[in-house]
Amino acid sequence: MSAMFTKLAVMALAASVANAAPWQSDSATASSATSSTTSIMAESSAATSAVSYSSGISLGVSTVQDPAPTTTAGGDIAVGTGFPTFLDPLSTDVAASLKKLAKDVNADVTQVDRFTNLLSDDGKTPLTGQALQDRLVFDFKRAPKGGNGGRILVANENNFPLLVGNGIAGAVGFLEPCGMNSPHTHPRATEMLTVVEGEIETGFVLENGLFGDAAKATFGNGTLAFPFNATLNQFQSTIFPQGSIHFQFNNQCQDAIFVAALNSADPGTSQIAQNFFTLDDRIVDITLGDVNQITPSNLKQFRGNLPANLVKAADECIARCY
Repeated sequence: MSAMFTKLAVMALAASVANAAPWQSDSATASSATSSTTSIMAESSAATSAVSYSSGISLGVSTVQDPAPTTTAGGDIAVGTGFPTFLDPLSTDVAASLKKLAKDVNADVTQVDRFTNLLSDDGKTPLTGQALQDRLVFDFKRAPKGGNGGRILVANENNFPLLVGNGIAGAVGFLEPCGMNSPHTHPRATEMLTVVEGEIETGFVLENGLFGDAAKATFGNGTLAFPFNATLNQFQSTIFPQGSIHFQFNNQCQDAIFVAALNSADPGTSQIAQNFFTLDDRIVDITLGDVNQITPSNLKQFRGNLPANLVKAADECIARCY
C-alpha cells in the first residue's frame, strides 16, 4: 500500500464511520503549544481532502462541507439552540504562560507550595480580583471548532495549572446533529461521561477475552471481545474503563452536550482508526486481510468491513436531519 493509499484509507475510514460529521479537538488554544493532551484533529474540505494534525486527544476527518440545516419530515432541526456563545481560544502567548506555570508548579514538593505558586505572583501576596478569577476558572466556551461535527475542550494540567497534583481532568463536548466523537482510548484514565443536553449513543470495547465466546458467536471467529452500548439522555451517565475503545454519537437532529471527568490530569488519547493507518503499509495490508488497498474504487468493500451499525447510523442520521 503506497503512502497515498494510506492517506486515502484514513479519509475513507473516518468518512465511513462518521460519514459527514466526525470531529475531534481538545485544546485550550488552536496552537499545539497548549498541551500534551490536546486533541489530534484532522479536517479536510471537499475540495482538497487535506489532512492536518495537532498533538492530542482525538482525531476526526471530514471529506465534505457542513450540510445546511433544513426542515425535515421529523420537524425543524435545532442547530446551536443549546450551545453557548463560544469565545476565541486563548492566545498562543497566554497558552505558553499557562504551560510554563504548570511546569513550575509540577516542581513544587507540597500542596501548599503548589497553591502558593498558583495563587500568587510573588509567593507572598494572594491574588485577588480578575487575576484570581483567571487562575481559578476554566472556561469551556473557548472550545475550538473541530471539524464538521462539533467542539470539544479538555481541561488538563497544561491549560489549567490548578489541576497539577490533583489527579483529575475534565472535558465538555458539544455535538451537533449527527456529530460523532469517533472511537478512541485514554491510556491513563477512566472516563465518566454525563449528558447535560440531548441524547447521545455511547459504546465501549474493553479487552481481549471479555465474553470472547459470545463475541465470536455474534460477530464471527475473528472477534476477541464483546462490545457494550448504551443510550444516554439528559443527566444520565456512564463510564469508559481505562484503556477501553469508546465513542459518543449524537444520532438526533438536535444539539447534544456532555461533560466528562477523567481520573488523571494527563489522560492521553489514541484515536483508533486514524492511528491504525499510520502503521507500516504491510502491517495495515495484512491486518485488513482481503481489503489490501483502500481507494475510492473499493470504498464500498472497505465500508463493508466496518461496524455496520455506525455506518448505517451516520448515513441515516444525515439523511433524516439535513
